[in-house]
Amino acid sequence: MRHLFLSRPPRERILILLGLTVAAFLWCSAAATNMNEAWAASRTAQVETEIQTLWLAKDKEVNALAAKATSGLESGKGYDAARLVAEAMALAKNAGLNVNTDPPKTQRSGAFAVHSVQLTCRRADLASLIAFYESIRPSSPYLALGPISIQAERGSGSSVSARLQVTAVELVAR
Repeated sequence: MRHLFLSRPPRERILILLGLTVAAFLWCSAAATNMNEAWAASRTAQVETEIQTLWLAKDKEVNALAAKATSGLESGKGYDAARLVAEAMALAKNAGLNVNTDPPKTQRSGAFAVHSVQLTCRRADLASLIAFYESIRPSSPYLALGPISIQAERGSGSSVSARLQVTAVELVAR
């Protein structure tokens, strides 16, 4: 290999050395990038482990708070997903709103299931939206109104379009 290299003219030797230097630089750069990514992933995993360890250390405190929170709730008064949609539609109708619903979404965590449904109202007046809000208030803490988006209807000064999220809590038997 050495004989092949030395038999080349000086100009070709310089070009070969330059090419090998560039290739070595690119390889080292890629290796350093991979090493930095691996170190960052390792650090992220370490931080996540520390956070999880802290939560696990607070296990008794979290369970006590959950027990305290569930003690004020009655299992029969909660809303499952189907009952949430029916109740939201009935309350909207009583408030004078014509609504469309998205399918309900459910998140389960321990003794709780939190159901939410999106309602879309077109050509509604603000008085009806306020009446809907007022009709949900007595059902608290089992039923709550989440994020609301209201936009004025084009061509109508008194009508609005609204997108509301209604959320319900259900106590799940363990």
